[in-house]
Amino acid sequence: MNSMFFKMWRSCLTAMTVAVFFSVLVPSAEAARERKVREGGEGAVEARRLLDKAKELMDDGDFDRALKMYQSIIEQHPKSESVHPAALEIGRHYSKKRDYEKAIQILKRLRALEPKEGEKPLVAEKRDWFLESLYLTGVAYFNMRRYPKAFPVLRKITKGYVGTVWANQAYYYIGMCHFAQENWSKAIEALGMVGAFVDPDSPAVEYMEAGRRFYVRVEDRDLPILARLKKKVKASVATTSGDKEQVMTIPLADGSTVIGSLPTAVGVPKPGDGILQVQSGDTITSTYTDLTDEKGAINVPRKSTVKVVSNGAISFMKGDLKSTAGAAYLGSPCFMLLLDADLDVSDRSDVATVNVICRYVQAASEDKGRSGEKVYVTRDQVKVSLKELGSNAVVRTGRFSGQVKVEAVPEGEVPVQNDAILSCVQGDEIVVTYIDKLGITGPSRRMATASLEVLGPLESRPVIAQDVVIDPLIRARKGLVEAEAYLELGRIFKSMGLIKGAADKVAMGLDRSEMVIGMEDTVPVALRHKAFKLTWELQLVANRYSGAMATCKVFNKLYPESPLVDDAMIGMGKAHMENGDYKAAISAYSQVLALKDSRVKGKAQFRIGEAIEARGKEAADAAKTDEKRQAVLASSAASAAQAYKLCAEKYPETTFASKAIEKVVDYYIKTRDFAQATTMLKQVFSDHPDADYLDAMYLKWTLVAFQSRDYATALEKCDALIMEYPDSKYAPKARKIRPTIQRKAKGK
Repeated sequence: MNSMFFKMWRSCLTAMTVAVFFSVLVPSAEAARERKVREGGEGAVEARRLLDKAKELMDDGDFDRALKMYQSIIEQHPKSESVHPAALEIGRHYSKKRDYEKAIQILKRLRALEPKEGEKPLVAEKRDWFLESLYLTGVAYFNMRRYPKAFPVLRKITKGYVGTVWANQAYYYIGMCHFAQENWSKAIEALGMVGAFVDPDSPAVEYMEAGRRFYVRVEDRDLPILARLKKKVKASVATTSGDKEQVMTIPLADGSTVIGSLPTAVGVPKPGDGILQVQSGDTITSTYTDLTDEKGAINVPRKSTVKVVSNGAISFMKGDLKSTAGAAYLGSPCFMLLLDADLDVSDRSDVATVNVICRYVQAASEDKGRSGEKVYVTRDQVKVSLKELGSNAVVRTGRFSGQVKVEAVPEGEVPVQNDAILSCVQGDEIVVTYIDKLGITGPSRRMATASLEVLGPLESRPVIAQDVVIDPLIRARKGLVEAEAYLELGRIFKSMGLIKGAADKVAMGLDRSEMVIGMEDTVPVALRHKAFKLTWELQLVANRYSGAMATCKVFNKLYPESPLVDDAMIGMGKAHMENGDYKAAISAYSQVLALKDSRVKGKAQFRIGEAIEARGKEAADAAKTDEKRQAVLASSAASAAQAYKLCAEKYPETTFASKAIEKVVDYYIKTRDFAQATTMLKQVFSDHPDADYLDAMYLKWTLVAFQSRDYATALEKCDALIMEYPDSKYAPKARKIRPTIQRKAKGK
């Protein structure tokens, strides 16, 4: 994603360019760093050595070994300072690969750097580690279209670290989140805060990536005049391959700047369709017509250009080329998909070449065992030609596909190198490598890779007629497939009221899932995680809540970093709520709050408030007198409000904080405590400027101020609702009551 920047006097690239590349850590003095390492003891020295080695591997394109080494730092040296840059490097890698869930999960480790109340603020590289982790997390949520989760993370940067480069970039993505949600006034406000920071030494300013959204930013001191004349500002965009589009813009806060954007796609030019079709080697020229320049010249064209490039990505796919392959099987073809528009150089179906190897881990010698590094040996290698995909006469897709046959190595034979067959042994690893010579950072030799584990022949996988499986990995997978099937059957039986049938299916499912749990080190950790998850889900179907809770506790003790236990306990609380056991629900949610590391504490605290409300309503319905009923409702409402307030105060970054504040405001309005209601309303707009219910809050504030006889404030908030949210469902009511407020404000 790149953007063009036009000024009235000259053209240059905008600050928005900086929001799309991943910054390099700003190192502190090397001497100070080495001193800290020495003071940390041998463990810190070893962690630093592994960190430097992993960086070398990452720079050389050996991502797999680099990631494993970074992970070993986190696992083997958890108290070392090197844990933070290691986690950040992993997060960067997953962000670039667009595996945002994994990126978010690992980046959470850097939250430990955040200074607690009373501690000194972060400085130097620690501050940059922390801020970059927040920024990458916010961008990940933006790219996943989970905008409510992006806002609090990015706002933490803009509020706590004003004036930093990270705050500048965070404002950009806050604006784009609002832009995507069509909250125009909020988008304009945030984008107007984007500064003018551009790294002139970065080669990325010369390029934009094919397929990413293309942004245009125009600055002209005449724009406020054009706005008053109700003239729309637009720019034209053209590619050297022949596509032409018009970009409509929206104004930013200062009035002399506008911004617009277009989606791009690799393909044949289709002028006027609203999508900028680009091809390899294209140059995009953006033109804005300056009606009058400083010398009085009329209709002066202002132009800026950028070259289209593509970051290559390679992956192993299933035969339909729509889903990622999980493993390679002896005797079956292995399919690959390469995405790189730079290789689309003609109207015909072009060809790309990749290198595929089969490798295995060499038995560790005494010397190599001490280093903790795996040494790989290549068993066989082949070069594979990938053909550009496309069904039309003109093929312009930038998507290349091909396959290689994977065969077992005949006993006693040595594989023939560079033939058409990749000879492997079960347990080997297949790695495909593609050298990308041109990317967003310019001409370079960036290595893109993907890997697969080699399993036995496809026929050895579990089938319905197969009862005994010798291979432990296959047996574990077979058990999990069956456990999942029994879980679904149990749910179906339970929904039909067939409790005994559900219990029978649960018992059979538990036999399978508990078998996998008992296999311990003979199966991958991911399969054991799934087995634990299936176990507590099966127990929940059978209403065995104590057993499910015990399973969760064991799992949390074994795998404290896994987010699965959070979901399980939240699920148990939900089940108790549905069954009307509000005390048990509160207990389950409280268990989440007791976890050392949990990503859903805000949600759990909010659900406690809901459970308190539901319990109070149930008790009120059972009350014998109306007086007793009102007393019970008042007491439960106060307790629930306290729980909601705790949610907002302790977990302000969660999406539930804003909902909790709304609940507290409603409570104060209901109890006519207008002073407290006003305080909370101010907090809403201060701490949650991106909440999706601010229109409702404006109306509440209008009514609170009116009933407090603060008519000036009531009129101000009423006007803000009408101006900022003209299409809100609350706007008609605001327009209806405005004349009354206005008369009161004038003393009539």
